Amino acid sequence: MTGPSERALPRPALEVPASGLAGLRHWRHDLAAGLQVALLWTPFALGVALASGAPAVAGLISAIVAGLLFPFLGGSHVTVSGPAAALAPVVLWGILTLGQGDPAAGYPLVLVAIVLTGVLQILLSLVKAGRYATLLPSTVVEGMLAAIGIIIIVRQIPPLFGVEAAPAKSVLVAVLDLPRRLAAAEPTVVLVGLASLALMFLLNRRSSGFWKRLPAAILVTVAGVAAGFALDLPPELRIRMPERFLDALHLPDFAGILARPDLWGALVVVVVTFTLIDGVESVASVKAVDRIDPWRRVSDPNKTLRAMGVCNLCSGMLGGLTIIPNAVPSRANIDAGARTLWSNLFSGLFLLLFTLALPALIARIPLATIAGILVYIGWRLCEPALFARMLALGFDRFVVFVGTVVAILATDLLVGMFVGIAIELLLAIYLLMPSFRFVLTGRLDFASAMGLLVRNFAGLFRSPIIKARVEGEGLERTHVFTLGSLVGFNLLSLERAVESVPKREALILRFTESARIVDHTAMEFLQHLEEEAVKADRRFAIEGLERFFPFSAHPAAGRMQDAQIVRVRAEQDARAREMAALAARAGLVFEPETRATINRWDFVYLRRGEQRQDTNILTGVRGGKRIRIVDYGHTAAPDYHVVHRHTLLILEPQGAGEREPDLVITPGHYMERYMAHLEERWPSDLPPPHRLYGPPGLPRDALAVPAGWREALQTLGPLYVERRRGALLVFAPFRALEPIDRIEELLRAFAGEPEASAPRGAS
Repeated sequence: MTGPSERALPRPALEVPASGLAGLRHWRHDLAAGLQVALLWTPFALGVALASGAPAVAGLISAIVAGLLFPFLGGSHVTVSGPAAALAPVVLWGILTLGQGDPAAGYPLVLVAIVLTGVLQILLSLVKAGRYATLLPSTVVEGMLAAIGIIIIVRQIPPLFGVEAAPAKSVLVAVLDLPRRLAAAEPTVVLVGLASLALMFLLNRRSSGFWKRLPAAILVTVAGVAAGFALDLPPELRIRMPERFLDALHLPDFAGILARPDLWGALVVVVVTFTLIDGVESVASVKAVDRIDPWRRVSDPNKTLRAMGVCNLCSGMLGGLTIIPNAVPSRANIDAGARTLWSNLFSGLFLLLFTLALPALIARIPLATIAGILVYIGWRLCEPALFARMLALGFDRFVVFVGTVVAILATDLLVGMFVGIAIELLLAIYLLMPSFRFVLTGRLDFASAMGLLVRNFAGLFRSPIIKARVEGEGLERTHVFTLGSLVGFNLLSLERAVESVPKREALILRFTESARIVDHTAMEFLQHLEEEAVKADRRFAIEGLERFFPFSAHPAAGRMQDAQIVRVRAEQDARAREMAALAARAGLVFEPETRATINRWDFVYLRRGEQRQDTNILTGVRGGKRIRIVDYGHTAAPDYHVVHRHTLLILEPQGAGEREPDLVITPGHYMERYMAHLEERWPSDLPPPHRLYGPPGLPRDALAVPAGWREALQTLGPLYVERRRGALLVFAPFRALEPIDRIEELLRAFAGEPEASAPRGAS
């Protein structure tokens, strides 16, 4: 990430679905997606409401309100909004706080807090405060979500076993109360609950087929209803639905709040907590959905904040829960082929229809089934793989992450988040503090040491931009930002400065010797900036970062610049030695470093997933093309914290000569939902199960597949082959890291035999 980004070739124009009324032309796609999202929302919204300590129908009300309003308010493109499992413990805490331990008394009062939260969000959107949510350290946010996952699991274990959960604000109290409550477990309900939980794990491991298209929660709910009928579960073990929908509409108790001055302080705390966590989660969810949008559209955080404010205001007035952009139904929305926000409207209409026409059927859903779905969601938020990923980022991230989790579980969400931020700051102070041995040995007096510490610490909150200047004229204009320490707390000023630079003009970020630290949040920002520069065909470079020493091998790890540190290269492992030997035989250059993946050629495959990184990198030139072989790793749904690894062969063109049309060859339906801008060419005349995709409107013979490729598909397949803007990507999607002999065969098949005089070189 230290060199300039290469000029990207102009990409073909794609029809991006329009927003607003123009997007209604895609109503068929959005209608089908809206139906699937509504089916998912039904058990999901019911479960969120129950986990929040509210009536089950409150979840449906909030999902309906969000569906009917969000498309007219804008801010994003295919994001689905509604109640979120991650906010359920927050709402329950608010209910118990305002109701002083009585959920029935607290529910009408927390509706007042939800309405006021909506008003505050609207006001904050007017001053463009949406972007400030990004100032919260990303590790603290991850810790908050993991703690919420643990809280969900603890509170849903009793209903999973057919027992009512204790309305306790403290997780520790709820844990200590579990043995007494589980002693009264119903054996038949235990069977339903555990079977539902097992089905959630089993169905979410599906990799292909028709059933993959249906969210697991839908299938588990259907199975739960069938089990409820078979076992004739009594009403108290099933969802409670009002006989008439209008009976479900609860009004916020403004009079009750005004009559209780002793609750005003608690109300302020609840509103601030809701606003802070809503804002952080909304920004994080919208960014996550933008990354999986097939058209790579970018959402507006302030418009989204305003939309959430209006939705929360209306939801609270009607007796619904807090509303945020939600990653789980948004993923289902994209997978179902949604094109625009109108899929939200259709999902809201379908949900309203279900609620009005099928209350008796909804009332047959066992509470144990809903608990099984929620326990699975909680597990995904806090599974051990997440802790392992935090440790891989560096021990400093692990300390902040675990500290935030423990603090939230020991106190509450708001206090725990502030404790996490405090741990982040204390770690920064420790890292920036001059070594005390300098004071003891007289190399530095105490006053000078403290002054240096104060200056370094103050730099974490000042603008990191020391100097900004423009070099060159016309097409050669280059904007140079000289930087000091860059961390999450001072990142916003650099982000604003970069946004002010014209998109096509070159950009250089230059870290000076006075820069002390670049943290994990800042590294993620720099990686995103480099990716955006490649997409915008902008010359871009980061200089001086090579003098920093990362806290771990992860490309997004925090790092420090310290003259006393001696960097020691770790001994190469067996895989690295094998790849180095391959490089020597093939006339390539071997680089053992771990780097963030930059999707320079906008490959469809490399758009998916998170935490993308390259290791064991081989580069060189063969047959007029640059060769790049990498051991690639990424995370993807549903295993968000598990790294999937493949060996990629990438052939990049040298120069901007005439190139052949884009195409994608996939094994079966692999990656099908990402091919929204391509059409399948049938018959493809490829070895089964391979399918061929190309740009719409091309003549049938325009996508000729070379004979060597066909032979490789037959002998080395199934393979994924993508030609994009003249570059070629090849890998075996159903294999992990390729053995060395197969890499050599792929090289021969797609890059030809090495030339005797081929020069070695790096890309």
